[in-house]
Amino acid sequence: MSRRRTVPGIAGAVDLDDLVAVHDAPPGTGRGFLPTVTRWTTHFVDAVAPWIDRLVGHGARWSGLSVGKRILVGWIVTRAVMLLLLALPQRTIINDVLYYADNLQQWSDGQPLSEVLDEYPAPVLVLVGLPWLLSFGNHTVYATLFIVMMLAIDAVFCWLLYKQHRGHQGPAVTLWLAAGPMMGPLAVTRFDVVPGILAGAAVLLLGKRPALSSVFIVMGAALKLWPAALLPALAAPSRTRWRVIVGAVVSGLVVVAGTVAVGGLDRLLSPLTWQSDRGLQIESLIALPLMIPWSIVHDPWTVDFTRFITSEIWGPGDTVLLKLATLLTVLAGLGMLTLWYRAWRRGKAIGAETVGWIMLTTIGLLILSNKVFSPQYLLWLSPVAIAMVAIAPRGDTGVRRFVVLLLCVGVLTQIIYPVLYLWISEIYWANPLGVALLALRDVFLVGFVVYAWRRSWSETAPDAVPADDSAVAAA
Repeated sequence: MSRRRTVPGIAGAVDLDDLVAVHDAPPGTGRGFLPTVTRWTTHFVDAVAPWIDRLVGHGARWSGLSVGKRILVGWIVTRAVMLLLLALPQRTIINDVLYYADNLQQWSDGQPLSEVLDEYPAPVLVLVGLPWLLSFGNHTVYATLFIVMMLAIDAVFCWLLYKQHRGHQGPAVTLWLAAGPMMGPLAVTRFDVVPGILAGAAVLLLGKRPALSSVFIVMGAALKLWPAALLPALAAPSRTRWRVIVGAVVSGLVVVAGTVAVGGLDRLLSPLTWQSDRGLQIESLIALPLMIPWSIVHDPWTVDFTRFITSEIWGPGDTVLLKLATLLTVLAGLGMLTLWYRAWRRGKAIGAETVGWIMLTTIGLLILSNKVFSPQYLLWLSPVAIAMVAIAPRGDTGVRRFVVLLLCVGVLTQIIYPVLYLWISEIYWANPLGVALLALRDVFLVGFVVYAWRRSWSETAPDAVPADDSAVAAA
């Protein structure tokens, strides 16, 4: 049953289920440090969410248009703001797109396929190579076409969210519109958003097209590897399990066979080799114990830009932390196995929403336990989280708050990179404030993973029941 109410800042009565803002689930009143932090964080999110509704949702200046036109105008405006950020304070991040162009130019000049963007799986060349074919070797034209391609993929996902809401501008659509400027221009200058969108689409389509969902995950893994870890969660519901498995196996064999046929076994394994050779990236959680003293006294630690196209830190303690990262990766793997086992054991009782929480937990664990963390990794999380808003039951305030806070962390990440990146990467600019912002972002990410883990754990319990409004609010 729809709940229509007049909301401050929004003209006319509006269905509360179409809003990002939460109006009927006040935070708890527990005592202690963690409940206090949770309460203040919830108050912050509940203050931000209504502004998202007012700026790009039902309170926007163009909200009087029909639903389809309203979403189209909202998408154009928000993406224009994102491109304005790219043109002004964040123009340096276009360098990665030019890096793709440089490698494709070398390939055109006769460099072997095994040496072209070998840090990525070979199918990446199909994605980044399409704009190259139309650019006639001009790097500026290539960068423009690459951004247009990313915007087109972004628009398709927005359309999928719109279809999920059956012709309404639901909160998922509004959040995706807001995600453009809040997550920033990295969404159009890195292809990391593509596997994230594919994973989000897999969540949306799991109930209706399970085989296609698994194909989407395999396609994502063919670009960035990490989505492969999502397949066990996707196969958890017993009603769709075999269709997911068959779709994944068939599409996976096609990708592997195609890669080996074109580039050989070395090209199939090169992304894994590249990853294992890397050191401590300065933005990773595990590097924080070295980044703090380096920002204050500098010596004897060194931060420098490496052949891996990232800034890394070396010095006393780096070997220990690298080993700790390996241990954390093993522990994260055990945590994932535990969730997968619990979900598979539940079988028919597992739905797409629970699958989504397990996927978010998996992605978060992969990020936090890794010795590498680039700003665009948030683009792995946001499409899946927003897809979950689209499929969540009425009254699931937790997932909406989760996404709003994630988008706020996206704004914080843009401040860290590229605006203040010199504060954490160059010795003459380095200062504790830059690292403090980095630590704050990491704390939020840990909180995300803890929350996603708790939701995954409770929804895979042997006696768990389908979430209703009261149960979700209590969670």
